[in-house]
Amino acid sequence: MAELYPFSNRTVELLRAMPGPGATHRWLPRVAGSLRHLLSADECFAFLRECCDEGVTHRVIPDAEIEDAVDFAYSESSGPRTNFGRGAVDWPEASAALIAEVLAQTPACFDASADTGLAAAQVLPRLFRPAELICAGRTKERALVRPVEAFLADAGFMQFIVINPMRGLSALNCRRMPSPRCQNNVGQRRHLVAEFDDRTLSKAQQAQLIARLAQFVPLVMVVDSGGKSLHAWFRVDHLGGKDQTRFFTLACLLGADASRWDICGWLRMPGGLRVENGVPSIRQRILHFNPGAAHA
Repeated sequence: MAELYPFSNRTVELLRAMPGPGATHRWLPRVAGSLRHLLSADECFAFLRECCDEGVTHRVIPDAEIEDAVDFAYSESSGPRTNFGRGAVDWPEASAALIAEVLAQTPACFDASADTGLAAAQVLPRLFRPAELICAGRTKERALVRPVEAFLADAGFMQFIVINPMRGLSALNCRRMPSPRCQNNVGQRRHLVAEFDDRTLSKAQQAQLIARLAQFVPLVMVVDSGGKSLHAWFRVDHLGGKDQTRFFTLACLLGADASRWDICGWLRMPGGLRVENGVPSIRQRILHFNPGAAHA
């Protein structure tokens, strides 16, 4: 790299181990978070762009993915106090002992092989209030913000959704650039998603881990990503920021993907279509839905 920075030991360790396939979306916000007290948001973006160009070999990392990581990591340090609980956090690693205990003691609260048959248009009006703005996209690069009613006709063809309501059609991100999907354009956190993408866990076992979390916070919905993981939506707007953090800490101890803390991150559209090799081919099935917990 052309410039030398006084990196912490933690940052040096992160940069020494460049991410492999499936790990980049977690690595980027962790590095960005470690740099936010040293570099400006623009400098961090430029640095991460160089890192990805030189060190990530399994795929080309788009600018939008790096911008999302910087926006996520810098939002809490640069935003108002109401941003508590939005930014980067050092989440704990999964606890093998705790996972084993849950798998031995906790039965699933839904059938991971079943399909409710519900479509996106049937659940979105229960997840969001009338006229509330939501963000969705057919691809990660094409974010569209519209009232929930405007999505009902084509939501089933979307791949991705932001699980929390939006403030407006766009806002300025931490780099002072207008963006429809950024931290500043998301309202209060309504949902948290626990995603278990450990390849050693079957979906039936993931359902058991979800059932343990559902003992603490209302489980709204479970979506089959169309890949290896289940996405469990939990209703958390009745909790304060500290309690949301405690709940997600437990989810991480059970192996949940820590990057899902991002309040405006992309998640799989319930009932949407997953694209494989450029072709929409796999329905992201809704395996469980609790209308009582979902009622907005």
